Amino acid sequence: MSSRLARRIRTLAAVEISLLLVALLLAGALLGFGVYIRTLNNELAGTMNQLTETLARNPPPDARTAGAFAASLFLGSGTEIIFLDAEARVTVFRLHRADPRTVLTVRSRGDLSGDPQPSGPLARVILGLATAYGVPRLYGHVGDVYIIVRANDATLVSTVRSYVIPLAMALIVAIVCGVLIARALTRQALRPLDDVTTALHRFASGDLTPQLIAADERQELGTLAVAYNGAIEQMERAFAARDRANASMRQFIADAGHQLRTPLTVVQGFIAILRRGGFESPTDREHILDTMNDQSRIMGSLIDKLILLERWENPEAGGKAAPIDVGTLVADLVAPIADANPERRFDVSTQSGILAAIDPTELGYVVTNLADNAVKYSIGNIAVRVTAQDSTAVIEVADQGPGIPSTDASRVFDRFYRGTQRDVPGSGLGLAIVKRAVERAQGTVTLDSSPSGSRFIIKLPRAA
Repeated sequence: MSSRLARRIRTLAAVEISLLLVALLLAGALLGFGVYIRTLNNELAGTMNQLTETLARNPPPDARTAGAFAASLFLGSGTEIIFLDAEARVTVFRLHRADPRTVLTVRSRGDLSGDPQPSGPLARVILGLATAYGVPRLYGHVGDVYIIVRANDATLVSTVRSYVIPLAMALIVAIVCGVLIARALTRQALRPLDDVTTALHRFASGDLTPQLIAADERQELGTLAVAYNGAIEQMERAFAARDRANASMRQFIADAGHQLRTPLTVVQGFIAILRRGGFESPTDREHILDTMNDQSRIMGSLIDKLILLERWENPEAGGKAAPIDVGTLVADLVAPIADANPERRFDVSTQSGILAAIDPTELGYVVTNLADNAVKYSIGNIAVRVTAQDSTAVIEVADQGPGIPSTDASRVFDRFYRGTQRDVPGSGLGLAIVKRAVERAQGTVTLDSSPSGSRFIIKLPRAA
């Protein structure tokens, strides 16, 4: 991720968090100011009640006498009391909460110079907030003396202004905390994006080593890291599949070359002998030609099988897999093999009416390869069975041979793998063809081998 975009995101986050913290502080300050105004209002109401009740019992003759009585009381610094009569205006207040002395000023009725006046740049703002919160001015009278109880504006402004500097410091601290919190949160939130960007830069530089990164789906960008890890795992599987495919291809080329080299060497050797005229007898020449013809057929059969396997790698290749009667077709395929080997006993047990969706030609490859292998690799009876198990058609080909060693059983379906019995003619592709043909019909083939013989079990989905 670009540093400019990261800075922009961090700046936006810092602004939002700082504004939130500042708003919370201001809301707390306004709440505290409201509590202060409510307390002040209660103090004003209590002072008015006390004055009216006390003075009503002994009414003062004039404002001076009422002011002197009020000055003898302990007044809160936020309270200002004004007494008015026909001639004088008497104001009673305290300058500061810590000042025990009460100020009493006597002036003519219209003279306001002695009242405490607020000053400073924030006076109007503070008084405006106080008015908005509802600071009352209470009125009353006892006899000919009028009483006004109101908030001491100078004390109100001074009190509130004393909290301005701590509030400003708190706001600065809130902004700094907002920036720090934003940096920490954005660093944690953007870490998956930074890690993915770093990993992609590493890939772009040529380092394709798969490396997973820490991912947490609970984070906003955690799904990006999870998706990246999924892509990395998929890439690892693709690399592993590629390596297996390359290894298989190398093994395939080596095995195919080995299988083709033997008949090709025989044919080339006999051609060299014929060129030298080493065999003048017609019988020898016929033997050489027959051998060359046999080797050519071996090479042709091997090439045909390789082409067949390659064509079957395409899922759309091959004939149409229509529902066929598996039991009838298997019996028909085994019959000519049994006739060609009269010295071997074939026990064929099939049931008609068992249908499976498989191409008849591909099923022919399966049955003939398994039957031919049973003839070549065993000496006893050969059993071929076709049964139905629920929704599965089962084909079994069993022999009474020596069985297949456990070291070979897991690889008998690999191409060109022939195990330890290499003295028997063959290409090592028959069982690979069987496995691929069965898989194309959505079936499975398994081997059950023991010292008393081998049994190949093919299961195909039944068709309606």
